[in-house]
Amino acid sequence: MTDKPDKNRRQAPAGAGDGAPADGRRAKEKQKKKRRERALLVLNVLCAVSGGFFLAVYLPYFVFHVTKGHPADVAASLLVFAGVLIPFLLRKPLKKLLKKLYTPLKIFWCFVMCVYMVTFSVFAVSVTKHDDVPVREAGKKEVVVVFGCQIHSENWLSLELEARLKKAAEVLLERPDALCVVSGGKGRDEPVSEAYAMKKYLSEKCGIGEARILMEDRSSDTAENVAFSLELLKNEGIDPQNCTFLCVSSEFHTPRIHLLFRMNGVEDAATVSAETPLRFNLFVYTVREYMSYVHLWLFGS
Repeated sequence: MTDKPDKNRRQAPAGAGDGAPADGRRAKEKQKKKRRERALLVLNVLCAVSGGFFLAVYLPYFVFHVTKGHPADVAASLLVFAGVLIPFLLRKPLKKLLKKLYTPLKIFWCFVMCVYMVTFSVFAVSVTKHDDVPVREAGKKEVVVVFGCQIHSENWLSLELEARLKKAAEVLLERPDALCVVSGGKGRDEPVSEAYAMKKYLSEKCGIGEARILMEDRSSDTAENVAFSLELLKNEGIDPQNCTFLCVSSEFHTPRIHLLFRMNGVEDAATVSAETPLRFNLFVYTVREYMSYVHLWLFGS
């Protein structure tokens, strides 16, 4: 007697036993896809936030230097804008051109933008919280070093420089035996050296005797201000190691000045801050000061 096939029994289709592994693979692929999509969303948000922050910081910087007629700073700002905007505006052509390199480069670009956003925010807060470095050691020759800033003519100084000179005059009047070094060379758009205009202001408007004031008129940046001022004192027969320095500049500027004195082997350098007259200018100079620290970190000068 032969068994008849059971009509109610359904035969399993070929390959049905492999259904579970295939479903598992598809589920894993879906999970990977979702993770990639979430990671891409986070990356895009970080790019947008950090890029927007960068533009928001540099837009006032750009406007300031346009109004001041500083072509080099305007050009630098335009390059910054291009570097931030091109990855956004040309993302499709770049993705097609770079292919597999597009995502790694995008991640690197985003990382750089985020580092800037975080470090600049910390730096800006630290500048506003900065306290002057007090005089630590008495009995040495006191030298007040005043750091230059832009002038329009020998009788027309920038607001920042006037604020520095007024603060320096207060310090010098309190210390009648202190020597003064005014430091600042002649820029391309300046008719005379900053040091000359500073000495004239201190002597004519603040009553500081010219004999007390030495001019360092070769420098073009803060690192040279410090190095050339120390060199000037040595040429005058004054050992910087036997001096107590009181460095007068704007509040955003004094932390780097103190650092540069230490890099030049002078530990005993106090700082006295002059308030920046316009808060907008303070923000713009803070942007520049941040980049000066980056330059100092990269090149050491």
